Amino acid sequence: MDTAAVIVAAGRGTRADRGDDAPKQFRSLAGKPLIEWSLDAFVAAGCDHIVLVVPGAALDRARKLRYSGSVVFAAGGETRQDSVASGLEEVSAELVLVHDAARPFVTRGLISEVLAELDVYDGSIPALPSDETVKDVRNQEVFETIDRANLWAVQTPQGFRTEVLRRAHEKARSEDFVGTDDAMLVERYGGRVKVIQGSRTNLKITHPEDFQVAEALARVMQG
Repeated sequence: MDTAAVIVAAGRGTRADRGDDAPKQFRSLAGKPLIEWSLDAFVAAGCDHIVLVVPGAALDRARKLRYSGSVVFAAGGETRQDSVASGLEEVSAELVLVHDAARPFVTRGLISEVLAELDVYDGSIPALPSDETVKDVRNQEVFETIDRANLWAVQTPQGFRTEVLRRAHEKARSEDFVGTDDAMLVERYGGRVKVIQGSRTNLKITHPEDFQVAEALARVMQG
């Protein structure tokens, strides 16, 4: 089936701010902008159509980056959900992958594993079982310790049948509902979502120190 990728890079990235004027998604990681890592991975995985969602004010800057495949650009919205919806407007393929550009080390193998489940399921997401104790904290006091046996930390890319995801976004918008990820929207409206094993190296760059970890990992991965 035809496959599109919506790569979301529309956030302000303030938590990863290091004090200069470079938005997180344009900062250099091991010699190339953070955005390019994800773009190269999805091109290598054979995605037929890639939509890059960036802040409207950064569209010109994004167009000047190096791309090894065909890329369409879309302006992001106020929330991540708005930004994904904007990207979906540019998608006509039967299947769509939604990925956060803040996860630069996504692999072709993980992309393929996510897509493989869409023959049966409406959605497929990579995740890792929680290996740390999780507590419900309210007003800086422990309210409850949560059983972690069934808790998984979700990653991207998340894959979907495009029309299922599009309808879920439309319904959420009509109800003013905002989810924490796209799979939550599909789940909310009756879709079946498969969980596959994620990757420890598929880390998300959120805080300033995450760039230091990513630089070290990039050096290892580049040999």
